[in-house]
Amino acid sequence: MLSLVFRLTEVRSWWALLWAPLFLLAVGATAYAWRATVRGRWRMGPMEWVFLVVTHLGLVLSLARVLGWLPR
Repeated sequence: MLSLVFRLTEVRSWWALLWAPLFLLAVGATAYAWRATVRGRWRMGPMEWVFLVVTHLGLVLSLARVLGWLPR
């Protein structure tokens, strides 16, 4: 089944498969960090909120770039 998918798709599909474990690790780390910050959410300072937002935006932009939603 996997070889059929690769035969019918572009070369980028190989890269997606190679990056999938790293992507899952990043999602897991982000979910863990978000869960940890929920406990102390209201005790975070303004600069920590900025860093949290920038981190999430970076993850979203990276995913959009990898999935081809952004132009080259």
